[in-house]
Amino acid sequence: MRVSLLVSTDGAVAAVTDTATALEPRLVAGVNLADVPELQPLARAVQAARQGATEPGTCAFAGQTWDLEVSMTPTGAFVTLEALQGDFELAEVLTSGRPLSEVLDALARLSERRLPGYLASVLLLGDDGLLRPGAGSSLPVTLRAASNGLAPGPECGACGSAVWSRGPVLVADMRGDRRFLAFAEVLEPLDLHACWSFPILSRAGNALGTLSVYGPRPALPTAAQAAFLQSMARFASLAVEQWGHERSRHEILERFHLAAEASTNVIYDWNVRADVLEWSPRLEPVFGYDMATPRNLAWWESCIHPAERVQVTSSLNLALAERRKTWVGTYRFLKKDGSWATVIDHGRLLFDDEGAPVRLIGEMQDISGQQQLQARLTLTERLASVGTLAAGVAHEINNPLAWISSNLHFALEELGKLRAETGLTALDEVAEALNDARTGAERVSTIVRDLKLFSRAQDEQTGIVDVRRVLESAITMARNEIRHRAQLERRLDEVPLVKGNEGKLSQVFLNLLINAAHAVPEGDVGRNAIVVSTTVDANGCVVVAVQDTGQGIEPDVLPHIFDPFFTTKPVGQGTGLGLSICHSIITSLGGSISVDSTPGRGSTFKVTLPAAPPEFRKSPLPQPKPPLAPRGRIALIDDEPAVLVALQRLLGPHHEVKSFSRPLQALDELPAFAPDVVFCDVMMPEMSGAELFRRLRAAHPRLAERVVFMTGGAFSATAREFLDDVERPMLEKPFTAEGVRRLANEQVAKARAQA
Repeated sequence: MRVSLLVSTDGAVAAVTDTATALEPRLVAGVNLADVPELQPLARAVQAARQGATEPGTCAFAGQTWDLEVSMTPTGAFVTLEALQGDFELAEVLTSGRPLSEVLDALARLSERRLPGYLASVLLLGDDGLLRPGAGSSLPVTLRAASNGLAPGPECGACGSAVWSRGPVLVADMRGDRRFLAFAEVLEPLDLHACWSFPILSRAGNALGTLSVYGPRPALPTAAQAAFLQSMARFASLAVEQWGHERSRHEILERFHLAAEASTNVIYDWNVRADVLEWSPRLEPVFGYDMATPRNLAWWESCIHPAERVQVTSSLNLALAERRKTWVGTYRFLKKDGSWATVIDHGRLLFDDEGAPVRLIGEMQDISGQQQLQARLTLTERLASVGTLAAGVAHEINNPLAWISSNLHFALEELGKLRAETGLTALDEVAEALNDARTGAERVSTIVRDLKLFSRAQDEQTGIVDVRRVLESAITMARNEIRHRAQLERRLDEVPLVKGNEGKLSQVFLNLLINAAHAVPEGDVGRNAIVVSTTVDANGCVVVAVQDTGQGIEPDVLPHIFDPFFTTKPVGQGTGLGLSICHSIITSLGGSISVDSTPGRGSTFKVTLPAAPPEFRKSPLPQPKPPLAPRGRIALIDDEPAVLVALQRLLGPHHEVKSFSRPLQALDELPAFAPDVVFCDVMMPEMSGAELFRRLRAAHPRLAERVVFMTGGAFSATAREFLDDVERPMLEKPFTAEGVRRLANEQVAKARAQA
């Protein structure tokens, strides 16, 4: 702001600009500078210039310090005042970063210094559409209170009218002005008359509030005063808009931080030029690292798995060089506890106007859990497929095995009769050969039974389990892996029954046995051993231990062996899920699994399971020996003719037997035959045993109650569900002659008793 005046040789003001008079009303033409105390600094400055001072000086005027320049003329002196210091003060206020209330208050005080005797205030338009005090500590309390909550409108004082019209409202005297009728009581005791209000407008022209001054006497502003207040309103607008931008930026940052904290992913910001890497608070819970430690790109690179580090860093460098907008990488990231997390890294690259990279902002998503789930699903599907295949193979083997076993038993019985009748000792060698064949068939039967047990590993049903029997089944399955590496030693003490799932426990024990075998090198069976033992601990729990004399486990590896995907086997030879699944199975049964290992001396895995409650371990009451059954009628239904022949040989001497190889034929002829018992196969091509049973129950319910199912392994889900639901006796293939005859006699006696 510039102020100019002409001073005559006697010190009187010859001419003065309106701006000077607006700042100091006593500075008018004709007044002698030396006669007015407030103007005496100007008089001294003029006097110094007349005495030869050539350098510009400073002068106190209108409440602030001005830069002064005096030019001597023949009639006096031309004085120019430049308010550079005031402009600097405005700049400092607007750029100080102080709260909005302090900035507006500084503008109000500056306005009051420029307009001595006037009181300044700032009202801001709130979100509710009402005006609220923003600055004006000099204003009387009653007037500030009356302005609080003022609604803009044409009759709402100068302030409300200025916001409503978005133009200056200049009132010479508030008393008597219709716009101030509502404030008459407030204004009455106050020595205030003039009120000049200037709207504070945004760049878009929207009203933000008003800047107003109140004067002690009736007056309208001069052009210079109006221009000054208009500028102050503009400065207030800049301050309010800047505050709004800062508030929006703060809210955005706050929402960003809240989103970063709420996100399950880890968000990062890499300042490329400063090489500073900042992380969201999720860094600690996800990866274990604290946020306080300064980090850079080199630290991030050091956390990438060595096998993937070159590929990942090269990919990022290529994205920077080619100025791509996005970068994506999938790699293993080292956690603080030493484990590896598989992450997907999505980054957004920012470049300056010259194309140089300045920032990389992105997020790292830990997908280890998803990988584990996917791997478990894949393994579950694989096990289900293996289980289905195992059940199918068992079924196909059990059918021929049934007639092999039955025929061998029949042959041995007949041979025994012939030996007794003839006394031929030459038949002894034949009997020995047949006994060897029967022993081989029984061994095949045991293998098939264990295969069927393994196929039920996906079953969720639990029951009472004899761990020693399950161990024997697992040993049978693992025998081929063990016999070329080590001697197997059993130390199976008598232990309580446990409550669990036979198939799942078989899976656990089989995994431990195979792992023990693989820990022992091939080629030295005599020096290596695998010891399987069962004991009871001090708490009454069953402990199954698998001990080997293999290579052992290194101390740094030992804490991670139950972690999913952790394996020491070469790529392609292990998924790292076996022990993890064993751990899940055992803990789900309320037990625990642990390992004790010494490098070079072998390992011992211990599975601890709680014993079944006593009420589940009670021995069944002894069953009375069934009485001799009378000769009855027995129907046989099976699509394998050899099975029918074998059963006919076993049962024919004692009962009337009729065989059916086609279920539909059996349905037609059974009512007329009226059997006491119906032996029916479950899996048949023409009609399943389940369908035949349903038709019998619908048409001949008494016959349906006499059905005994035969199965070599019901591998379809429908058949398995049917057998679980129907309450009928079951004859497992391959069967023994004693088992078949006993069951037949029991059912015949029962049918005759009911009749």
